[in-house]
Amino acid sequence: MRGRIQKALSGFYYVNTGEALLTCRARGKFRREGISPLVGDWVEVDALDNGEGVLNAVEPRRNAFERPSVANIDQLVIIASEAIPQTDPFLIDRVAAIAELKHCGVIILLNKCDLDRADVLYDIYAQVGYPILRVSAETGEGMEQLVSLISGKLSAFTGNSGVGKSSILNALDPTFHLQVGEVSTALGRGRHTTRHVEMYHLQCGAEVVDSPGFSSFDTDELNMELKEQLPYTFTEFREYLDDCQFIGCSHTKEKGCAVLEAVRSGKIPKSRHESYLRLYEELKPLESWNTVKRKK
Repeated sequence: MRGRIQKALSGFYYVNTGEALLTCRARGKFRREGISPLVGDWVEVDALDNGEGVLNAVEPRRNAFERPSVANIDQLVIIASEAIPQTDPFLIDRVAAIAELKHCGVIILLNKCDLDRADVLYDIYAQVGYPILRVSAETGEGMEQLVSLISGKLSAFTGNSGVGKSSILNALDPTFHLQVGEVSTALGRGRHTTRHVEMYHLQCGAEVVDSPGFSSFDTDELNMELKEQLPYTFTEFREYLDDCQFIGCSHTKEKGCAVLEAVRSGKIPKSRHESYLRLYEELKPLESWNTVKRKK
């Protein structure tokens, strides 16, 4: 029968078939073929006795992320704040670039707006064109609009530690009872309370994945594909990319660069280009397999 992996933990896959939640082990062929089933995967399973099952096959994926280990995500919901803790725009831009590479939608949530309206972040991403909401898990502000954005889709919630991912999920559906960590006023960051990746079904019909914080999107996702496509993952750059004076423009310092001119004229937020430059420098040392092979 067909189902979807709702949780993966300690070698067990919890598969929702619509009729039951089966605790499954994967067949040995997965290990031999180097296939790792992921939360969000559509799979074929055989049901056994006592709510157990065997995972036989994984269907082709729409997309897949290394860390957190999830698949078939419709959109990444990036939670940020200008209260405690304050979110560095680079963290948002880094995750958004990876989402664009994976053909995954992006929503920006500015949480704790009862403490700080996050005007700086709001202005940046409203100009970029991403759907952006001010929300408060404490007062409920923005939750109704959030439900309309995530209903009928599988969304992965992510954000820097302490920004309120679990609090927002609890506000969306109080039956979750997710653990919420305190934020250290000295360090300005929270403790990680999400220990594994899990897909939750909301009462409104949406599905969400709660995952560890931004640090999870590490070098596993910073690969050659992102290096080659980086300018296109910044959506507001795209209309200028064909207007640069030189073919192969890196949009970093070249004369006649249309992207740099758009930054100077305020058409592209300066912080977004700064994030692009930081990612460009991180990715610069990466080389393709063919290039490495030719050097040997």
